[in-house]
Amino acid sequence: MKKIVFFLSALGSVLSFSQNLGYGSSVSQSGNVRTSNTPAAKVATCNVAVINDTTEENGVFIIGNSGQKAAVDIPIAANQTIKITSIVVTLASKLPPSFVNFVFYNNILSTPEDPEDPRRNIPNQQILTVTDSSIESYEDVGYEPLHEFIIRKVKVKLQTPILLNGTMSDGRIWMSTKSDANAWSTTAHYDTGEGVVGESLAMGSNSFDWFQLLNQECLYELVAECDLLSVDDANFNSKSAIYPNPAQDYFEYKGINGNIVSTNIYSSNGSLVKTVNSNDSKINVSNLKSGVYIVQTKTSNGNTFTNKLIKK
Repeated sequence: MKKIVFFLSALGSVLSFSQNLGYGSSVSQSGNVRTSNTPAAKVATCNVAVINDTTEENGVFIIGNSGQKAAVDIPIAANQTIKITSIVVTLASKLPPSFVNFVFYNNILSTPEDPEDPRRNIPNQQILTVTDSSIESYEDVGYEPLHEFIIRKVKVKLQTPILLNGTMSDGRIWMSTKSDANAWSTTAHYDTGEGVVGESLAMGSNSFDWFQLLNQECLYELVAECDLLSVDDANFNSKSAIYPNPAQDYFEYKGINGNIVSTNIYSSNGSLVKTVNSNDSKINVSNLKSGVYIVQTKTSNGNTFTNKLIKK
């Protein structure tokens, strides 16, 4: 495991929208944006830093009559696991928040109204909800006078680590903060950091669909461990296959070059759930719960193959 820290901490500008989504200085929902439909890079790009080079104090509302919500994306490769052990979010409200929870979504490409505008990534379906968290501490870092909001960096204690896996989504996983704080602080200067990856923040509510808020990013810090299954990219879902897939009671291999040495099966959260240390080409999965799994297979000639398995 390589221990990494994601840092995204600054203050900046936000869209002034008809649904009253943001506070502070307003900017247009246009301009350059980090947009990529390709999967995230590997462990070497896990370290992310955003430099605070503005004194503006702005944000997007995460509560309101229309159920406002915001999300940031965590790029993740198909054969990558991310174990989050600590989260800090910068929130704004008059009184300190009494709770901070998190919702994680998989990714989908949206089709904008302007056909010449590039397609953008946005949150899709909920894949994980974290409610067993508590506020460990908070630090006052600013003040927004229009709404009399105090801006606080809130450190959230996780009862158990959050495990994300590349099988959960295509290229990125979105994280949304749920709290009784009014807003999530943002920056328009996130692209000044070194090694920045990912998309602009996404906004949504109960009354309208998700969309990307261009050139804006919410403020947060993740302490996490990133790991890759020992897989050659050229061998991932290419030189081997498993069938039937979806599988109910068992699966078999086809296209394997060499004798099988071992088979490891990982759950969608990255946990090892089954190991078969034999040359069996027919693997019993009848005792596994329905869901998505990663199957990692090692052969006698030193190759490692990885396939995605859907268990009915």
